[in-house]
Amino acid sequence: MSDTTSPVEATPVGAADLADQVRTVVAEVLWLSAADIDGATALIDYGLDSPTSIDLTVRLEDVFDIAIPEDVAIGLETVDQIVAYVREQRA
Repeated sequence: MSDTTSPVEATPVGAADLADQVRTVVAEVLWLSAADIDGATALIDYGLDSPTSIDLTVRLEDVFDIAIPEDVAIGLETVDQIVAYVREQRA
């Protein structure tokens, strides 16, 4: 039996920890190192396209146990914006 649990779990975290968790999810989806992702850089600059944006949205919803409507997902262009949205949804 394989373990399908994501390495990032939805737990109460501080601002820095949340940013690190989001960065880790983004890095996994884009096959990058989390250390190479700047919070203010547009995700398209890292290679995010339509199929990977769908994958990223689904992963973020699963990891953080939140819903991200399509119209909202389209506007989440950076890690910093994703962090702010996740924080708002988990408040």
